[in-house]
Amino acid sequence: MSTEVELKLAARPADLPELTRALVAMTPGAVRSQERLVSTYYDTPDLALKQRGLILRVREQGGRFIQAVKADDPAGAGMLSRGEWEDALRENHPDPRAPQSGPHLPQGVADALRPLFVTDVSRTAIETELLTGTGIEAAIDKGEVRLAAGDVGEPISEIELELKSGDSSALYDLALRLLEVAPIRIQMLTKSERGYRLVEGESATPAAVHAEPIELDPGMTVEAALQAIGRNCLAQLLRNEAAALAGEPEGVHQMRVALRRIRSAVSSLKELLRAEDRRWLREELGWLADALGPARNLDVFATELLPSARAGLPDKPGWEDLVATLGRLRKTAYDRVLGVILSERYTAAMLRLLRWFETCGWRIYTPPGEADPLASSIIQIAPRVLDRRLRRVRRGSEEFDRLSSPQRHKLRIATKKLRYTVEIFNSLFDPDILPQFIKSLKRLQDDLGYANDIRVAHEFVPELFAQMEARSRAIHAWMDVLQWHDQILARRERTLRKHLHRLNHATPFWRG
Repeated sequence: MSTEVELKLAARPADLPELTRALVAMTPGAVRSQERLVSTYYDTPDLALKQRGLILRVREQGGRFIQAVKADDPAGAGMLSRGEWEDALRENHPDPRAPQSGPHLPQGVADALRPLFVTDVSRTAIETELLTGTGIEAAIDKGEVRLAAGDVGEPISEIELELKSGDSSALYDLALRLLEVAPIRIQMLTKSERGYRLVEGESATPAAVHAEPIELDPGMTVEAALQAIGRNCLAQLLRNEAAALAGEPEGVHQMRVALRRIRSAVSSLKELLRAEDRRWLREELGWLADALGPARNLDVFATELLPSARAGLPDKPGWEDLVATLGRLRKTAYDRVLGVILSERYTAAMLRLLRWFETCGWRIYTPPGEADPLASSIIQIAPRVLDRRLRRVRRGSEEFDRLSSPQRHKLRIATKKLRYTVEIFNSLFDPDILPQFIKSLKRLQDDLGYANDIRVAHEFVPELFAQMEARSRAIHAWMDVLQWHDQILARRERTLRKHLHRLNHATPFWRG
């Protein structure tokens, strides 16, 4: 098996010639080739290979036929890597008995394989060596992916940077240099994923993606655990870009969740990380969170607070004006989200984050004879981190009846950080003792989250009123919304206290 380590970058077709010239100029005497690649992808009618994370492709290349089987996410390989097995074939048709790639296909699929889609690209390949011992093949692809049966397709315009030798940090360094030439973006969808989207006829609006569980092993070092956590969070963040750009509220929400998870993980281990690393992470992640925040708040107002209040109140004049005003504000907020995600700063930040997590960029020199804290076992660190998070929740909830709204907001943040930290580390502990504690934690977070939504809605009043005439009926409608939710919040106060009491008296599962 070979392991393919590559970074895909989307580019505008008009920018490909300039990017090609830049790549050639970076390495005098670089080896350059050009060819047409026609690849047919196969699967069964029920997509049995896709369900197993496998890709089967037969490529026609210079009069030769190459079969490749690729496996997504081999153990420990990370976001940019996957296993790959290849065989030369005599004809342009898959051979499940091919010696290298065939054994990785499920038994019994040979007779059911069908061509699903085709990629047809003109590829310019440039082999570069920016540093001695570090080789990268830059493949500039322009063409299309289309269904094998029919004319449905979409264009391909991208650059694949594949690591041939050396340190993977060179991939990100090269991408950052290309970003200075033209507005490239990280391409999370592979050609095969784009083909399957055509096959399955996915809707025009991309779906939001929830985080996959983080699987940590008690024998992992702190460094290995931090890398696994970072990869997981960045995958969630990047895979929700498309939904956010399409104006899908859940896409924005999941991007914000991913940001919080990264920030929570870094702050949990901050004593082990360099101050300068924490500083730039805080600045870049905070900048992105601030850009997404207004859109998320307006989504909550327009899709949660307003509809529930309207369903519980008599219909009055002003409701439609309020809906229209919130709609205009949401459009403005989403325009900002689009501008930020498509910005050079965003792409640079994502490349730097990927580089930091993939190459363990936090490493520092440890003098001989001194223990490296990042080499210690994560199971030794996790309970201390969880204890610290729980103490902050309990300390912040003291004399709860006297807490002001800002103090309750701080308690909500402490509760949220505890929940994210629990989700990060829970695979290290006995799953049989997790549910009750997590149930209590989620209920309290939901209660405090609803209270915070109402607090933010009250703080939003001046901004909303600035969009309306002084005598607008929509103003009265919004005040009715706030009053209705204030009454519900008051009725839920007893339940909130009960959930807080249960959490504060729950036995932490990490001490079992």
